[in-house]
Amino acid sequence: MSQPYTGRSSFANTYVLKPHTGGCKLPCMKLAIAGKGGSGKTSISGTMARLLARSGHRVLAIDGDSNPNLALTLGIPAEQMSHMPVLPSNLLRRTEAGPMLTSSLEEIKASHSVTGPDGVELLIMAHPQHADTGCLCSMHATVRRIIEAASDEDRDVCLLDTEASPEHLSRGTASYADAMLAVVEPYFKSLETGRRMAALANDLGLERVGLVANKIRDERELDAVKTFAANHDLEIAAWVPFDETFALAERAGVAPLDYNPDSPAFEPIGRLAEEWGAGVRGRA
Repeated sequence: MSQPYTGRSSFANTYVLKPHTGGCKLPCMKLAIAGKGGSGKTSISGTMARLLARSGHRVLAIDGDSNPNLALTLGIPAEQMSHMPVLPSNLLRRTEAGPMLTSSLEEIKASHSVTGPDGVELLIMAHPQHADTGCLCSMHATVRRIIEAASDEDRDVCLLDTEASPEHLSRGTASYADAMLAVVEPYFKSLETGRRMAALANDLGLERVGLVANKIRDERELDAVKTFAANHDLEIAAWVPFDETFALAERAGVAPLDYNPDSPAFEPIGRLAEEWGAGVRGRA
């Protein structure tokens, strides 16, 4: 069965999205988050997942990186990370219609998910323990089908934290996402990586792709991102200021939300979660 995280943070949970009220239903969403290694992709993914859960969404987070670290950002203790369950390699069967899951998503979550703080459910694609054990092609295919099977019911969100590479796009892992965010820093190599990922996402059928300008220190850096985006016809979904909270939380081995609930970065990430994680539809 799903393995809940039962510990409690010693920090107050200060930042919370505005809770949903009224008669209308919360929208659902399947969102992929990509970016160059070190851009802050996983920090933003995990923080968005928790903020969405706090606002009333049922959140399924998938760590699609073969070097999985999303658990820590979700608030699961560092000492548990080496013992987290991962998806097995026998979840697919071949059919005339293509690979299909051998178990329902609810069965997969019951046996291989971990429930973290704020109720976020986490599935981990893979965590290789030995060298020279082959590729992870089948696991990418498994995650693709899990995203397809993820609930389309109102207030359900499936969030994929991708590889720090274009592999999730070249292999079609994000095929069933509704949209994609590419996290970038205000430097050419990071911006160019975001542009390449956006082009591949469009080719995959995701017409709604946005850049998240992260670790912005001043107007000059923000202008550099804006200029690059304008030159390549890219949407800037949000910009997040540079904040030492993320590095300090890493050193302490805790989630940013738990380390410093008053971080100025959480307000733009919260707005991003509301605007992109809760109702954007972007499939071609």
